[in-house]
Amino acid sequence: MKNQKYDLYSKDFRSNSHNIFAKMRVEDPFIQQAGLDGETPVWFVTRYEDVQRILLDDQTFVRDPSLVYSQEQLDKFFGTQNAQVNAMMNNHMLNRDGEQHHRLRSLVSKAFTPKVILNLRPRIEEIAHGLIDKVEERGKMELVSEFAFPLPITVIAELIGIPLQNQEQFRLWSNAFVRPVFTEKEQQESLKLLMEFAFYMQNLVSERRQNPGNDLLSNLIHVEEQGDRLNESELFSMLSLLIVAGHETTVSLIGNAVLALLQNPEVMNELRENTELIPSALEELLRYDSPVERALTRFVAKDVEIDGRQLKCGDLVVVVLASANRDESRFSSPDQLDIHRKPNPHLAFGKGVHYCLGAPLARLEGEIALQVLLERLPGLNLDIAEKDMDWRDVALFRSLVRLPVKW
Repeated sequence: MKNQKYDLYSKDFRSNSHNIFAKMRVEDPFIQQAGLDGETPVWFVTRYEDVQRILLDDQTFVRDPSLVYSQEQLDKFFGTQNAQVNAMMNNHMLNRDGEQHHRLRSLVSKAFTPKVILNLRPRIEEIAHGLIDKVEERGKMELVSEFAFPLPITVIAELIGIPLQNQEQFRLWSNAFVRPVFTEKEQQESLKLLMEFAFYMQNLVSERRQNPGNDLLSNLIHVEEQGDRLNESELFSMLSLLIVAGHETTVSLIGNAVLALLQNPEVMNELRENTELIPSALEELLRYDSPVERALTRFVAKDVEIDGRQLKCGDLVVVVLASANRDESRFSSPDQLDIHRKPNPHLAFGKGVHYCLGAPLARLEGEIALQVLLERLPGLNLDIAEKDMDWRDVALFRSLVRLPVKW
């Protein structure tokens, strides 16, 4: 299935994604074409109503492929995977449904309640100001590596209870976790990084078993040791998920939000003069350039018809959150950045049982990041031509490689 009407993975697509999704919503809102490998058929869904329906129907559209395929089909479909890496990184709540998903999610949900997250505000503000202290006199910085990344990775590391001697190493591991690979060389390099990550987690868990602390990892280890709610594979998978998902979305959110404000200076000036508008503005920024472009693949668990399309059991479905959030039938003037937009029922964090558990934390980090940047860096401007913007080669996220700014 190599022929495809829409190119949804190239570098050129990245710089023009919103226009392509707009065309799809009109001409092909529910289209089946080759996925990332250029062969496997995937349904791409771009309209708000359809995206929401699929996200809410977790009986028909499941995340766990073992609910749909036989073991023989799974082996053929997913190929041979490294057993250790698979056991330590893929047995988490995002890949489970029903009671299994609920059980795993409930184990960490208490760490992400709005009340718990709100208590983190002083520490997040301290981290954000500390990052600006390092660059303020310089008059410029690369915002992704010097602010958008170190802020959330520091927060999630402290929340989980992991040391952060080498932040850049976490960036490499995280990229290996989310970036697809195709060539043998890419596969070998990715496996090498993931094995390093697995080895790091093994040592970390071993050390924390001996010296438990008042942190999320110690709590998860305690639950695992009880033996009735979490096994070792789930423990390591949950840890890897928390580390990666705990910062990736916020890195993208901060980068995309700052870029949108720099491209709309009148909005940025209004926020600088009225910082109480930042929380509502953040919701619009999440809608306008959603950090998670596409939700994780769903597998069709039973035949179903949507908009006249017949989906068969075993079909793959990808819903495009970034497109749904600019659907003209749901949002007036969707391509306009309107920080006063109400209501604003965007789907940036998904919907239904797999709604992003870390949404309260991402929102708080995003609000504080914008507040600190606007307060501390008057005259903030792009230090790169817009034609030179470089987007990460990761289908799941809409995320900048770098964002040079000056003030």
